[in-house]
Amino acid sequence: MARDSDSLMMESGVTAPRRGKSASLKAHIPVKLEAHAGANHVLLERLLSMAQRYRSEGNFREAMGLYWKLAGDHPGTAEADAAGAMLLELAASYERNDAPHMARSIYERLLADGAG
Repeated sequence: MARDSDSLMMESGVTAPRRGKSASLKAHIPVKLEAHAGANHVLLERLLSMAQRYRSEGNFREAMGLYWKLAGDHPGTAEADAAGAMLLELAASYERNDAPHMARSIYERLLADGAG
């Protein structure tokens, strides 16, 4: 059977793929990585926007969940930095509005996660 498939490939002019990567394939890898990074950036921006919308609608639990996810899962990105700043702002707001236990919880988690 293997012999039949080999002869079919030769008759049709199709060649088997090589085992090594060609130079042209290697040249496309950076482009793919840049496209992937760009797509990730767009997705992170969308998540940050969703969190901000939740916050403006008064849905603080959902907003905080997204802020924590951004800050924890994507450190070093602008969106993670913004999320950390928003968490700090929420903590200060809780502190001003007689919810020091909530503020303390956020402050302590920020410190534990290395944001402080």
